Amino acid sequence: MDIEQPDHQWDIRVTSRSGALVRRAATLMGVSVSEFVVDSAVARAESVIASDTPRPLSSAEFKRFVEALDRAPVAVPQLADLFSMPTRIPPA
Repeated sequence: MDIEQPDHQWDIRVTSRSGALVRRAATLMGVSVSEFVVDSAVARAESVIASDTPRPLSSAEFKRFVEALDRAPVAVPQLADLFSMPTRIPPA
């Protein structure tokens, strides 16, 4: 397996707080700050691009999708219990 070698350099400025947080997280993960920053940025970029990428369905997939939407909802007692519990999140 070929390992891709870095061939571009980024030069960024961060606040003291951001730098400290990233250094701490990188240390906890056992990686360099560079590796942590690049891995985090790439993961976020992939997520953003994926959420913006259309996912066309085949005719069969679309039919199954519509059938699932048309089915009557199914009660899930565990979810009802969960949503009846008080929240720790303060109202906005």
